Amino acid sequence: MLLLAACPDGYPTEDVPQIEPSRMTQAQLLAALNELGKEPHLGKRWRYALHANCELTVSVRNGDTDRRRVVLEGAEVTARSVDGVSEIRLEPKTGGETQAVTVLESRRWSDTVRARSLLTHLEVRCGNPEASTT
Repeated sequence: MLLLAACPDGYPTEDVPQIEPSRMTQAQLLAALNELGKEPHLGKRWRYALHANCELTVSVRNGDTDRRRVVLEGAEVTARSVDGVSEIRLEPKTGGETQAVTVLESRRWSDTVRARSLLTHLEVRCGNPEASTT
């Protein structure tokens, strides 16, 4: 009886199995990023669009909308923590740190890991958008 009382809300929904990013197409990866970006706990609405030459547009809305573009091909995905919030950033091959774009901010470690994986696989797909690596 004690075991049943310990978990009155059931299993957490964030543990639902997801498709492995290495098996996703570029369109699926972009859709997964947009799903992650609209999570209410983020406090901001993050949107992503992919353009020619593998250029990613990142739109952030928290009252006003801020849009930034970054070329994915050759970009480095990094994360840094500021006051308990992880910033996932894309640093383009040319321009370095001064041209880096923050693509997501979250207090959840799982969001950081998921975003990094999705962005890394999206960058890999720049040359072949429909292929998967498996």
